[in-house]
Amino acid sequence: MSDVRTADRGYIREVNLRAVVETLRRRGAMTRAGIARETGLSGPTVSAVVTTLTEAGVVTPVGEGPATGGRRGDLYELNAGSRTVLAVDLSSEPARHGLVDLNGGIVAGSLRAVPVAALRTPATFVRWLAKQASRLERVVGIGLAVPGVTDPLTGTIEWAPSLGWRDVRLLDEVRATVRTEVIVVDNDLNLAALGEHAFGEHDSSDLVMFGVRGGLGAGLILGGALHRGVHFAAGEIGYLPAPSGVRGSRDFGPLETTLFDHMRAVGEDGAADPEPSSGIAEVLASACLAVAAVLDVGVIVLGEEILRYGRSLDEELTGRLADVLPHPPAVIASRLGTDATLRGAAAAVHQQVNTDMRRLLL
Repeated sequence: MSDVRTADRGYIREVNLRAVVETLRRRGAMTRAGIARETGLSGPTVSAVVTTLTEAGVVTPVGEGPATGGRRGDLYELNAGSRTVLAVDLSSEPARHGLVDLNGGIVAGSLRAVPVAALRTPATFVRWLAKQASRLERVVGIGLAVPGVTDPLTGTIEWAPSLGWRDVRLLDEVRATVRTEVIVVDNDLNLAALGEHAFGEHDSSDLVMFGVRGGLGAGLILGGALHRGVHFAAGEIGYLPAPSGVRGSRDFGPLETTLFDHMRAVGEDGAADPEPSSGIAEVLASACLAVAAVLDVGVIVLGEEILRYGRSLDEELTGRLADVLPHPPAVIASRLGTDATLRGAAAAVHQQVNTDMRRLLL
């Protein structure tokens, strides 16, 4: 018996749809001939896919392409606002929600604060979410970023201290109430890292994002994919040893305990001073060194909440790593700022939609 497996037409159609959508998302407006060259698909195949996507409103014609010695071809681009993701960031202060389009941009005027009353219990939050979703059209999914230990496979929140939620099967509760096929529940910093990788234009398949959200943590993108670890606890860099010798505890590790002490000493008004305190820089340099030495990543991104304690922290840390590592990563400020988590929640939904492109055609 032959071990050669053949793909059915439905699968091939899915692959072709995904290739065209991702090419337009990455490259912007293109002609059918340009799409064919970029994807390697045949001209007739590209024409059929573009027609399907245009009829669904996902792709739209935007004029004629440049003259190339022959007939000008029509330009097509992704109609980014034709489908959106309802993204919710429960880690921000205050918690926020908004609509994110197919290009990863936040729809103008859609950002809103989540009412405090909606966060009293998981049940009140789910009811509020269902009400929001019922008002929307052409939403391909919902992305929920949670500040705590989260199992992304089951959508269970093991512990979210800032919300007071423990052992909440949030994915099941939302699915039972909200009529949306694609629902993502994940840790906020994981999603922030995913957003930076997907939409921050860092040009690196390996990226680590540092954040201080209840504790010191990191979201890891390795080989272009989110890395969570065996217990979904990868990136808990707060448990690294501290230069000060502080021991920490199971709740807060040595490195983050030391960092919090320095942050309290600086105070919130540290944002006005572009020069970071030596204590904060030393703690973060230890974390950067450990991550760079073990993972050899290309980029370490500092979240907006870290840069409040020194606007030149990225330069300071880049210099410190260059002094001790033969191949230091670039340490840079977040390019998405406070929107990284919302846009990452949308990127996670887009990844699931990409496994069944028919959802874009509904």
